[in-house]
Amino acid sequence: MNEYMLIYKGGDPDFRKDDASMAEIMEAWGAWFAKLEQQGNLANGGSPLHFAGKRIAKDMLVTDIAASELKELVSGYSIIKAESLEQAVEISKGCPIFDAPIMSVEVREIMKLG
Repeated sequence: MNEYMLIYKGGDPDFRKDDASMAEIMEAWGAWFAKLEQQGNLANGGSPLHFAGKRIAKDMLVTDIAASELKELVSGYSIIKAESLEQAVEISKGCPIFDAPIMSVEVREIMKLG
């Protein structure tokens, strides 16, 4: 099996910030990760990322990514195992990230070096 990074993009920093909603979101993620683990498709659950950050260009110009469009920001990642890119895409379609507004998932194969 190959490993694929699911790169979660977009979102709303204020989406469901109350405790009850967060518990519901975390329960959905936990169930999805448990299913992937049971099927042998979970390599690393990853982590969510803060919406704030900095971007450093080759010329060492530092900009604030908070000024970027939300739909373009990377908001988290996971690493899954799949037999093919097509299977990784199918697995990603069940991701709870799609319950949040303005979200997309980029699926990228992790290269094996050496």
